Amino acid sequence: MDWTPWLIIIPARLSATRLPRKPLADLGGKPLVVRVFERLEGIQRQGAEVLVATDAKEVMDACAAHGVPSQLTRADHPSGTDRCAEIAQKRSQKFILNVQGDEPFVHLEDLEALAQKMSRHQGKMGTLIHRNTKQSDYENPNCVKAVIDQEGRALYFSRSPIPYCRAPARFDFFWQHLGIYAFARQTLLDFCALPQHPLEKAESLEQLRALGHGLPILTAEALHPALGIDTPEDLEAARARFN
Repeated sequence: MDWTPWLIIIPARLSATRLPRKPLADLGGKPLVVRVFERLEGIQRQGAEVLVATDAKEVMDACAAHGVPSQLTRADHPSGTDRCAEIAQKRSQKFILNVQGDEPFVHLEDLEALAQKMSRHQGKMGTLIHRNTKQSDYENPNCVKAVIDQEGRALYFSRSPIPYCRAPARFDFFWQHLGIYAFARQTLLDFCALPQHPLEKAESLEQLRALGHGLPILTAEALHPALGIDTPEDLEAARARFN
């Protein structure tokens, strides 16, 4: 695949509530954010520009020590998406891909599926979903659910179990949302300029800002589950897997 129309941004905020200084956490002898960049080097070799966007010089110094390109952004951004938009304002690539700085195990074939769907349908915004069969995840508010139409466009996202299964014995699977976003460049800038929508505030899900304001979201199926790092327990599990 030709990735030259793509800018891949890894937002990395130094302060995190559940795992302070997360981008610099050691994973196999290197900072976590460096491991995420290394995971994306295959895309870089196919023409994409890949860089870290951070609010901390300390993170930039760690990136520089490992030859990872980075850029300092404002410290007051409310989300990684806003951090990506600041970078995108001064870039010319057609598409922007936001890969969180805590996803060292993201699969490149899943990112490629999303990028291809965006290119094929001239999408404005896209994201990944994964077929999840675990009842416990279906009922877990920290696991975000998605419902889609027959063309793969998102209808809604929620922390609640959706669609509601009236006959529990017939539960088969649900679509789990994975927090990786693709944008057409101008759409990213427009999205970040929109006011928060009541649905976004109610569920604390920024993708509902898009749906609430009538911006369609394409979805692509990820064949692998998300393995992001949000807590100290997640970090220990990642270290065990990495080693």
